Amino acid sequence: MTTQNLPDSDAARHGTGDADLTIMLAAHGALRRDLERLARAADFADLPDPGGRASVRAGWETFKRQLHLHHTAEDMVVWPALRQRLAHSDDAQSVLDAMEAEHQQIDPLLSAMDDAFARAGEGRRGDARAISDVTDALATSLAAHLAHEERDGLPLIGRALTAAEWRSVGFKIVRKNGLSAGGEMFAWLADGADADQAAAVIGTLPPPARLVYRAIWKPRYQRTQRW
Repeated sequence: MTTQNLPDSDAARHGTGDADLTIMLAAHGALRRDLERLARAADFADLPDPGGRASVRAGWETFKRQLHLHHTAEDMVVWPALRQRLAHSDDAQSVLDAMEAEHQQIDPLLSAMDDAFARAGEGRRGDARAISDVTDALATSLAAHLAHEERDGLPLIGRALTAAEWRSVGFKIVRKNGLSAGGEMFAWLADGADADQAAAVIGTLPPPARLVYRAIWKPRYQRTQRW
């Protein structure tokens, strides 16, 4: 399956050639969905029951974990592969510098959100406003980064790597993250996606892994109430 199989994607716009960016684009979509869910979490301190607050926190922890995995994979595997292949291109190096810098700008906002949740969880109602403020800042920063990456970063993959080389990058990421993290990632990618998008994502798995997804990964993910 190539990126063309992912609904609402435009492989030519991303300059991917034969490289399959289904997972990359699906991750961006899932991050955007969770940003919308996070925007509703500004009422965290006003939720009347502990279960509701726990659900919001579980959603936040999953979002934060998936964003960390996504950015770490880019910083440690994807961008270095592109830097090496595009060492002759000052423009490409500048784009990759910007990608890494934007990741660093987002990290403090995650810490600020953790702090705001912790204070609100202690019953300090005034800190519900802090959750809203940090949410606005995080949504603005992350949405701009995702758009920038899709406009200028992802096309470098098509310029630098063959489809086989891109698959090799993907295998490195899988080995680095481990099976458990991969299982949660696929369930998270499909959570809230429409049927065609979810099918495209799960379709990137080999058939045995699809069985594992349906029998183990998805049910395990769904046992935790989020948002």
